[in-house]
Amino acid sequence: MRTIEAKTILSTQNGLNIYRSRRRGLRAFDAKSGNAGQRKAPEEGEVKENAPELLETSLRRKRRKCMIMIGGMSEPYPKEEEHYGLMRSCLKLVDRYGFGATVQSNSALLLRDLDLLVSIHRKTRCTVEMSLCTPDEALGKKLEPDASRVSERIRVLHSLRDAGIPAAVCLTPFFPFVNDDWNQLRELLSVCVDAGLYGLYHCGFGVTLRASEQEPFYRELEECFPGFGERYRAHYGDRRELTVPNHEELEALCQTICRDYRIENRPDRIFTYQHAFVDRSAGEQLSLFQLFPEATDGAG
Repeated sequence: MRTIEAKTILSTQNGLNIYRSRRRGLRAFDAKSGNAGQRKAPEEGEVKENAPELLETSLRRKRRKCMIMIGGMSEPYPKEEEHYGLMRSCLKLVDRYGFGATVQSNSALLLRDLDLLVSIHRKTRCTVEMSLCTPDEALGKKLEPDASRVSERIRVLHSLRDAGIPAAVCLTPFFPFVNDDWNQLRELLSVCVDAGLYGLYHCGFGVTLRASEQEPFYRELEECFPGFGERYRAHYGDRRELTVPNHEELEALCQTICRDYRIENRPDRIFTYQHAFVDRSAGEQLSLFQLFPEATDGAG
């Protein structure tokens, strides 16, 4: 990664992204995954080496405490973080100045900073969001080559559960005829239930392709799964919305599991919870169900 001197570090929505790198694999082509910025990132990637200094200045200037949304545009724990340690430095500042944090990451390196996440959550709120798309290790590595192994991410979720840190999972990406098996999804949902999640949602069972990336997607698909390019074209033609054939069955299964185990599955409510700052020193201890009282009847 090349280092850059950034001019700003927090977005207007209090988003914090320290690293900028290209996402590899089939998931990078899914327009619903919000990867546009990652697809356009420099080949070698970028790291904002002055991120802690900029963040401290921004936090000092803020009139009101809020949640800092970390990693929404790029993985906050790439392998380079082991060298730079910028994410840990930024979390220390979030903790020191009494702000909350929501971290989106698919890296087991997150556990290195569990002490800081716990400290933040003790004062305000800290939540973590990961993605999972299969319980199969080999398939998971093919679909998400930049992420930690499936078993490592599950270990992270268990550690968060044991530490009392609220965690959510986004079920993505799902590719037709690849990881859309009903039994595999049920196994994956069982893993999520065991992890004690407060939130579980998906961005649709299927892939949405950008017009300019349709051909590159099919080339990548054929390379990963020989013969699937022809199978996709026979089934979908030139469509860019590649919805899995059994999406209704998968959706019904998700709805049932979330209702039975009282896991919130509405994205808007999960996002509201992630953005809701609390001040535990003032006795403010809003839970997901306090934000949405009717949710006590189960997720819808």
